Amino acid sequence: GCGLTASLGGGIIADKFEKKSYWTKAILCIQGCAISFPLIALGTLTTGNFYLSVLCYALKVLFSGTYSGPAITMIQNTSPQDQQGNVVSVYFFCITLAQTLSPVIFAAIANSMGALTNPKLYGPLITTFVGISYLGSIPFWYNAGKNYKKFMEEKDAENARLQSA
Repeated sequence: GCGLTASLGGGIIADKFEKKSYWTKAILCIQGCAISFPLIALGTLTTGNFYLSVLCYALKVLFSGTYSGPAITMIQNTSPQDQQGNVVSVYFFCITLAQTLSPVIFAAIANSMGALTNPKLYGPLITTFVGISYLGSIPFWYNAGKNYKKFMEEKDAENARLQSA
């Protein structure tokens, strides 16, 4: 439920507020990453309260899932129409590849650090692994937002020039 709500909500918010600023889509993605990290940290480092951990994970999904709609819209708005299918497919391929390889990489790191014999390592390892992912993506979302804003403003200027001609 949280993932569906996040995807739909992120898309609706992005479309509604993009009229005020082209940064809206990127800001949703950045905020989702920034809010998700402390939630994962709290959920994985607080091992004495199962319900708190589950709540933190559910809220993480609610906040982090807002990127899907805005990201795809930014891709579609900046890609040539005849290439949109290919570009969106590459985007989903990269996401799927990351989601497939991340558990393998995490398992290798956890095994090399001896987490099987010391399960208390899993909380800090998960927090670090997810932190690198979420916090590491923020500069890329920022750059995407900056380029998206520039592209859309140039497109608006071109449309205005064509309408006045």
